[in-house]
Amino acid sequence: MPRYFFHVDNGESHTDAEGTELNGLESAREHAVSYFADILRDATRSFWDSGDLVMRVTNETGLVYFTLHFGAVIAAAGGSGASPPIPRPA
Repeated sequence: MPRYFFHVDNGESHTDAEGTELNGLESAREHAVSYFADILRDATRSFWDSGDLVMRVTNETGLVYFTLHFGAVIAAAGGSGASPPIPRPA
């Protein structure tokens, strides 16, 4: 059974030294999406500090099978993270 490594970068690099044995590439894709969702769920505030989350899935030699990206861009209307003003009725 192949071993896949799920390396994460969210402003800091986190190398997966153990890897996970899975049935194949389709299983690795499913695992990656689930793992990615868990990371986002656990880092809802800290994600905004870096604005990017990247996961590279490799084999033991470092060959990249695929990469997942999740990013955010705060528009000018979003300001510096403060809540936008609430419109008042006229």
